[in-house]
Amino acid sequence: MRAAVNRIYYGMFYSLLALGIKNEFETSKHAQLIGWFNKSFINNGLIDTKYGKIINKAFNRRTKGDYDVYIDFDKDTVIEMYNDMQDFIARIKNYLDAY
Repeated sequence: MRAAVNRIYYGMFYSLLALGIKNEFETSKHAQLIGWFNKSFINNGLIDTKYGKIINKAFNRRTKGDYDVYIDFDKDTVIEMYNDMQDFIARIKNYLDAY
């Protein structure tokens, strides 16, 4: 399940990279990209705050899954994250298509 959490997070991360490139913001640093997204889109009301919470939670889970020794995720958590990822990517795509 740790691998699933990792891949789900990266789906969202790469959609944010596309958003960054579209807005002439490039970085390979995860925290910097998420911070930019929160500052530029969430705090300015361009994208609903729920999406900031989704990416932040996914980043924290991915980090724990990759670096903590004694952590695993249950099926319900992975399904929730997968559904959140689909919603997140669709929202970013809609934003990119509109602008």
